Formats: sequence, structure tokens, C-alpha cells
Amino acid sequence: MKDIINKIRLESPKVRIGKQGITEGIIREVQNVLKKDRAVKIKCLKVIPTDVARDIGRNIAELTNSEVVDVRGKTIILAVKH
Repeated sequence: MKDIINKIRLESPKVRIGKQGITEGIIREVQNVLKKDRAVKIKCLKVIPTDVARDIGRNIAELTNSEVVDVRGKTIILAVKH
């Protein structure tokens, strides 16, 4: 799993969250990427305050049955639970 997460860190974000926040479409997209890659990198756009990114990560993790691996600024990495 560590190799997968390190690879994801180097890639561009696969999901972007804008001013609409967490939508059903975002959740479906995250679930699809998690099924395929076992981890996903999410970027919150400029309109989202940095301190809110952690809450967004926790909420998406809860909704997708995954776990927050890392939050740096407005970038969140989630991975499937072991």
C-alpha cells in the first residue's frame, strides 16, 4: 500500500472539489478511483479554505469507507481501508 500512496503523491489529482463542495458525483468518482487504484488524490480548489480541506477529507473518507492518508494544504489523499 505504501508504494501505491507514494505513486499517488507524484500524480496529478484525479478529483477536484469546487465551491459546490461534496456532491453525489464527487463521491461516485472517488469510489470509482478507489476501486481501480486503491488510493485517490483530491484537490480542493482555491475557493475552499485550507482549514476546511481536512474536514472535507474526513467526510469523503466516511462516505466512501476509506481513510485519510495525508492532507497537505488543499490536497487530500485517501486510501481503501485495510
